[in-house]
Amino acid sequence: MPVPTLVLNFGHSVLSSLSDYTEAASEIYRHYRRGYNIVAVTSAQGDQTDMLMAEARRIGPEGGTRNLPELLQLGERRSAALLALALERIGAPAFVRQARDLGLTATGDPMNAVLTGLNTGQLMQDLKDHDIVVMPGFVAIGEKDRAVLLGQGGADLTALYVADQLGAPALLLKDVDGVYDRDPKQGSDTPARRYPRVSYADVRRKAAPLIASRALDYAESVGQRFRIGAPGVAGSTQVGDVSERPIDAQTPRKMRIVMMGLGIVGGGVWRRVAEHPDRFEIVRVMVRSPDKYIDQGYPEDVLTTDSSDLFAAKPDIFIDVSGPIDPALQLTRDMLAKGVHVVSANKQAIATGGQSLLDQASPGAQLLFSSAAGGGMPVLEMCIRERGRIARVEALLNGTTNFMLGEMDRGMSYENALKLAQDRGYAEADPTSDVDGHDAAAKIRLVSLLGFGEELTPEQIARDTLAQVGNKPEPGTVLKRVARVSGDTGELVADLRLRALSPNNFLAKAEGEDAHAVFDFTDGDRYVIRGKGAGRWPTTESVMADLYDLSNSNENASN
Repeated sequence: MPVPTLVLNFGHSVLSSLSDYTEAASEIYRHYRRGYNIVAVTSAQGDQTDMLMAEARRIGPEGGTRNLPELLQLGERRSAALLALALERIGAPAFVRQARDLGLTATGDPMNAVLTGLNTGQLMQDLKDHDIVVMPGFVAIGEKDRAVLLGQGGADLTALYVADQLGAPALLLKDVDGVYDRDPKQGSDTPARRYPRVSYADVRRKAAPLIASRALDYAESVGQRFRIGAPGVAGSTQVGDVSERPIDAQTPRKMRIVMMGLGIVGGGVWRRVAEHPDRFEIVRVMVRSPDKYIDQGYPEDVLTTDSSDLFAAKPDIFIDVSGPIDPALQLTRDMLAKGVHVVSANKQAIATGGQSLLDQASPGAQLLFSSAAGGGMPVLEMCIRERGRIARVEALLNGTTNFMLGEMDRGMSYENALKLAQDRGYAEADPTSDVDGHDAAAKIRLVSLLGFGEELTPEQIARDTLAQVGNKPEPGTVLKRVARVSGDTGELVADLRLRALSPNNFLAKAEGEDAHAVFDFTDGDRYVIRGKGAGRWPTTESVMADLYDLSNSNENASN
């Protein structure tokens, strides 16, 4: 079964500052973890194109010039590189491709060219190899292999053309979450209403500035339906042949958050949540030593050592980014019992709670824990989505040990590899859980529970530790510690073993703190996913994705 592809276009209105690239990367990750491969098309940041045009006027000849597209395309190319860097930071796989690489061709006026071709085979291969491809919009390759531009709103056109050639859906991301019956930014006693579906003709009448006319004309000419939305917002408008009556748009209400833990990941979550004061507010954080965090600049009135203060804060969401099972598991149970949503990165607590903990959750008190395994690799989402057809999962579930094994293979001692992992924030001060396999074993239990519907105890999982690494593996092989959960023999088997793999093995290709996973299905299909398995920002991004799912859910929206 082929992996579905989604084409996202990020307009200049949602890439107005460097921080917007972090939000764009988050938007891509939220779709990626739902099972899509992504083609992300970028516009230039903010007024970059205008700035480049001003430079051209200052230094170039008067009138038209055939070299102007070479300069103006730099805005989109810079933007694509920045987005790829933002994706790399959060652990999502990303690969930048240029128009020339993808055979995106056009003819006619070099400043307003007409698209004529795309090497879809190359693009599909890139998606197979990398999952997420980032490409600049607005630019194509014209006659004599020269860069040409696609006119005003060319990035919209690029995204729609690529989606049409791939037979994939397209979502154009703007600073407004769809097409409204009037400008929603203009004040009025009566709120603007959003179209669930709108015709091409009504877009021209109601929201002409929202999408380039050439892009809209192209979509209509090929009968292409697409969506217009905004980053981080669930609602959108489908553009096509017909219009439906506009409706009141739901907006997420601000949610109160309490947390337990403020370490490497907790600090990342604090920073990311603080960037969204309209959606979230952290009102209490439980830590062991408040003075330590006060010295780091955290507000004293938010910190506490007493769990009763968390409940007294009347939270909507409890975030657990602590490590131990206790008191996390009991707090999770108590929060759910009081109707509080839980977002947990604590794999030990969730694995120990098992099915009975999952059963305690409800639509009004959800339990989300995608950050408990995989970091930037959405392995648990895959387990949930494909449960019932999974025959075997083999994965690298601990980015810290994968990083260390790579350094040791290059000649570094165990002690120095561990120190380097700690210095880079991959390993905790006490690395026992990582190197002895307790961390990966808890993740194996979650894979078994969500993917196979079976609970395992730690004793049922045979484990190899890094202390068992002896000499370098035989030449021509790569040493990895592979987690396996398999039900293809009729009996569930789970283990964590040091294995010498062929360099051609997908798991062997994971470098540094990267994590890879291979899912084999009962119908013979195979699906691979990848991402970074350790570090502050990959795990933080998984937490943020869960928070956005809660924020966008119908139960937490208001008109």
